[in-house]
Amino acid sequence: MQSRLSMKKVKKIVEPETALLIVDMQNYYLNKNSSYYKYFESLQPGCLDYIYDRCHTLVIPNISQLITCCRKSHVLLVYLRLCGTEKDRNDLHRFFRETNKRAAQKGFDNVYPLNSDWMADIVDPLKPLKNDVIIDKTTYSPFTYTSIDLKLKEYNISTVIMCGLATSQCVETTARDASDRGYKVIHIEDAEADYDESSHIYSLHCSKGVCGDLILNTDELLHNIPEH
Repeated sequence: MQSRLSMKKVKKIVEPETALLIVDMQNYYLNKNSSYYKYFESLQPGCLDYIYDRCHTLVIPNISQLITCCRKSHVLLVYLRLCGTEKDRNDLHRFFRETNKRAAQKGFDNVYPLNSDWMADIVDPLKPLKNDVIIDKTTYSPFTYTSIDLKLKEYNISTVIMCGLATSQCVETTARDASDRGYKVIHIEDAEADYDESSHIYSLHCSKGVCGDLILNTDELLHNIPEH
């Protein structure tokens, strides 16, 4: 998927009051030994192959580059984690809660881990540092039940750069909610992943009208974040 923005326009949209939102790049999604991975593979073998391969070969390396550049430019890093806080997972969105329950009945415990579990942690290549912001959410968008809006306003953020997974689920829902609250949204196409290529592309196109049609690739953004 090629960006249609000119480099001149790119330079105008990257502002100092910007945050990089890294969505759900967690161990349990991206580790073949996790209950999450084993459960869904038992239901439909190969269903996670695309997102796993895309994340490990493309998305993680690209997000790593974005993180390095953003740290140098003092861009705020915000890590989102989807995980439970209650043992029975009653705090999770009903889809996640019901999935966790069905999986447990089939012998796959902890499909959606608690926030204290290492499976809920961000994958090692993208580990947050002490001064980064970590937001735990129990549904698709952190704007629903967390303090992320207040946190972004605390840092005077006006633009959010979206990366992570899954494009058509937590990434798009978060992006739409951010746009509704007045934030400028930039999608980084090759730093996002979905469960298949069509869902990834359709999601980006379907959200254009709400999120402003700002869809870039990693190189375009890297060359246009000013160093401080």
